[in-house]
Amino acid sequence: MHDITALKNALKLLPEHLADMIDKLPRDVISKVCELRLRSGRPLALTMTNSTIIPNKDVIVTPKDIELTVARAFRYSMHSSTAQLCEGYAACCNGVRVGISGMASEECGKVMNVRDISSLNIRIPREMKGCAEDIFRRFMYECPISLLIAGEPSSGKTTFLRDLARLCGGIYRTVIIDERSEIAAMVSGVPTNDVGIMTDVFDRYPRKAAVETAVRVMSPQVLICDEIGSAEDIASLEYACNSGVKLIATCHCGSISELSEKPNISKLLADGIFDTVLLLKDRTVRKIRKAGELLCLAR
Repeated sequence: MHDITALKNALKLLPEHLADMIDKLPRDVISKVCELRLRSGRPLALTMTNSTIIPNKDVIVTPKDIELTVARAFRYSMHSSTAQLCEGYAACCNGVRVGISGMASEECGKVMNVRDISSLNIRIPREMKGCAEDIFRRFMYECPISLLIAGEPSSGKTTFLRDLARLCGGIYRTVIIDERSEIAAMVSGVPTNDVGIMTDVFDRYPRKAAVETAVRVMSPQVLICDEIGSAEDIASLEYACNSGVKLIATCHCGSISELSEKPNISKLLADGIFDTVLLLKDRTVRKIRKAGELLCLAR
């Protein structure tokens, strides 16, 4: 469950008739909403913790509803937000993020613009203090370790990562690489989520530049980033590890065994970048493995 305030912030992006429809739902339903899904020509859908509901099948989302929501998400400044749009998202205040799909205009394989936007996914941020307490006490309290958190989309990885940042930032020099403003939810240089008193945030930086700059200028003991897996991640994360920094990161993965099928992740494991791997499912830690055990299984 999330703070109702987080949903209220998301509802401000919607046309009033859609926001009012959601706001009239029972409180116990509203508290469980994870995502607001707008698809042009279809009814609004709400993703719950373990299900999806459609508040009113007769109310159809129109292209104008999509256009207004996107304009509000980018604060009516589309020109200055082209980079985010091309990456398929808008980072709004207080950690609300809008995923965007539509028709891409591209040059030489690079997305230059997105038009005819057809679908939006407004994700409601969750700050669940204490959800990572057990793992922190078991593995991080006496001294930090490098931890990889695996899980499918919507398994709770970012929520879990945010709480680990809060706990680590209470006793260690911690840096968050917050490419999409989801973890700390910075507003005017101030985190709106509790990420710890000893935590520094690199907000909306490209990951490679942020990691290398953080190691050089902030002397972190722990470095935290979300959704790793690209080839570019290997060099920068190995640089941080070789500098003595402990890493906490997440990756998309449905099972522990799938990690060996991801070449960039398996290389990081083979290179000893991570000490321990967690698998999250339905916002619960389901498996814990030492990285060395996974290498033996892969062989």
